[in-house]
Amino acid sequence: MRSLPNTLEYGSVRLSASADGLLHAAGALEQLGLTLPGNWADFAREHDLESPTRDFGIGEEPTLSVPEFARLAFTLDTPEARRWRKRAQTLLAQAMQGDVRVAAKIAERNPDPEARRWLAARLESTGARRELLSTVSRHGGSGNVYGRLGSISNRSVLGTDSATIRRDRGVKQTRDGLSSTELLRLAYVDTATARAIQEHGAQGNEEILGLHERMARRERLSWETPLTSQAG
Repeated sequence: MRSLPNTLEYGSVRLSASADGLLHAAGALEQLGLTLPGNWADFAREHDLESPTRDFGIGEEPTLSVPEFARLAFTLDTPEARRWRKRAQTLLAQAMQGDVRVAAKIAERNPDPEARRWLAARLESTGARRELLSTVSRHGGSGNVYGRLGSISNRSVLGTDSATIRRDRGVKQTRDGLSSTELLRLAYVDTATARAIQEHGAQGNEEILGLHERMARRERLSWETPLTSQAG
């Protein structure tokens, strides 16, 4: 398979890659302090490497998937591999501490505009949900009200419950399986409810849930009503 020129960048490191994301093995191994083995089959067997060959311009050559490269970085005992492990430790620490610069760098490397829109919608949705739950707590919400709020939102926007979404879309976290539009609709409902709770001075589970039902119904009707009908 002839590969179009492509590059995977990580910091100052630039790795040649195929159009389908496989790394040019010779260059990738150089980053780990190794030269391309003369007997690739033996090396691949030793390290459980299964990526197919690709043509980078001079004929078919060995490749590594990104997960295979990462695995080698953690198993090879070379100074270069140890430096990659140090980078990984730093990245893990930043991720555990919620360093948003890590997310920003990852998002910027993704060439798909829709993926970046999804990330922005995901952050908007989780932020709106946190604000709603905080508002509910300040207004006397307790017990199962939090789960019921989520159920109302999911039924209204998604037409089903979160367990079904996770199962049908193959995700562990419900929001991971939602589209940008679904995330933004959920954010709108949560934001509208939080504002309504404060404006109406709602207190206790039943008043809060009643307002949430009303805001969810209003959002759904607005979404389902054609713009021409609204204008008329």
